[in-house]
Amino acid sequence: MGMGMERGRQIRPMTVDDIPQVGRLFYKIFRKRTISSSNAFNDYFEQLFFGSPIYQQQHGSIVHETPSGQISSVISAVPMQYVVDGEIITARLLCAFMTDPDMRCHGAAELALILRPRNQDLCFTDSASPASAGAFKAARAALLPVHGLDWCRIFQPAAFFAQLAARRSTLGRYAARLPIARPLDHIVRRMTPALHVEPGTGIHDEAMSTDLFVSTVQDFLSAYPVRPVWSPAELNWILDIARQNTGLGDLNIRSVWNRNAELIGCFIYFGRPGMIAQVLNVFSRKGEEAVVINRMMYHLEQSGLVAARGHVQPGQLDALSRQRAMVYRHRAHTCVSTRHPGVLNAINRNDIYVGGLAGESWSRLVSDFF
Repeated sequence: MGMGMERGRQIRPMTVDDIPQVGRLFYKIFRKRTISSSNAFNDYFEQLFFGSPIYQQQHGSIVHETPSGQISSVISAVPMQYVVDGEIITARLLCAFMTDPDMRCHGAAELALILRPRNQDLCFTDSASPASAGAFKAARAALLPVHGLDWCRIFQPAAFFAQLAARRSTLGRYAARLPIARPLDHIVRRMTPALHVEPGTGIHDEAMSTDLFVSTVQDFLSAYPVRPVWSPAELNWILDIARQNTGLGDLNIRSVWNRNAELIGCFIYFGRPGMIAQVLNVFSRKGEEAVVINRMMYHLEQSGLVAARGHVQPGQLDALSRQRAMVYRHRAHTCVSTRHPGVLNAINRNDIYVGGLAGESWSRLVSDFF
């Protein structure tokens, strides 16, 4: 990847010493505050972008630096190993793309040139804003529209809408504290059978140990020619970082079994009773997608979650569409840049696996306000 001095400016790998500058830029762009980033933010940022067991500088984050030593633009990235038609490569999961609007330089444009497919084995994001998606499109990267959809399954409508209101205004937070959602939901659920989930015949779910999850998850991904490797070291690291995102609730992993005591799938989500579950991934044996998804919905309903949200995997769209009380909406843009023909072929067939743990939604930078 061509990095170096250009017209007195430098595009180079980010270092740990850059974190205070990058943190200040992060707060300025995403928190609308011109302050130094906190020690807690800096520590987390270092863990996330420099702590992976597969981290190497050439696969990490990139900065654009002015001649005076100021960082004007940043592409933050987490390295992730991927299988591409049987070959293991190190991909980049692109996270925050930041540029200082007060600096008169072309840092963002110069960084965007690096995203051109000819410069990348594989880099991707599942959380791009319209502006970032525009930069990807200008760089001739691929956009995956179906992967950018979110689904939402509602169990307790009054509590669900109260939580949405609480996130939007002070008045909404006050209204959400009033003890009216539960009795309203009791009435609505009695009158609306579509809100209920049937358990499924001969199916049960149970808590899944991290060791079992790590050792079996690849069995559910083998049909994808482009998929994360998720070695034990890398996947355990991702799970450890994800568990720090307590603002979304506890990180739960559940296995799904059939009547023959065969493991047919599993799912992983953030949440606690009374919250909106944030589903990261649903894995299943081929042909069992609808059974596993239905069992997940039954578990979430019975556990007291008011609703569940997750991103759409194209291979699961038919199974999701069989659920009642579902809504879909555009969440963010999913973009992929690669020079590998095998990846492009997989994109055209919807045979690439990105999202959830193979994405950014487990990161505190997405949901936390430091």
